[in-house]
Amino acid sequence: MIAQNFEYETPASMKETLDLLAAGDAKILAGGMSLIPMMKLRLAQPKHLVDLRKVPGLAGIKEDKGALAIGAMTTHWQVESSDLVKSKLPVLCDVAGIIGDPAVRNLGTVGGSLAHADPAADWPAM
Repeated sequence: MIAQNFEYETPASMKETLDLLAAGDAKILAGGMSLIPMMKLRLAQPKHLVDLRKVPGLAGIKEDKGALAIGAMTTHWQVESSDLVKSKLPVLCDVAGIIGDPAVRNLGTVGGSLAHADPAADWPAM
């Protein structure tokens, strides 16, 4: 199936993103591994698609006050290959390494997976 028509937005800041989301029927696009199939099946039919790829500060892994902080736009591959994650919480690397296939791991994001909360997905179960 083909997705319903939508407006594609690429904000360059968090303020722009929030303004677009406040304007109406919008969905956030992170890696697209969950949302795009839903749109093709017309299970999701947003009028606006807000792509987060250009918004700074949403990806990355760091230690913050003894805890791991993983940004929403961080890909599964980045979690899988992170030395910091391997040293602090290696089970996350193990989970990331079995998600989908290499294409999914390279494009799919932790935030997108959690936001869609698909019961068959690995991160929500983890």
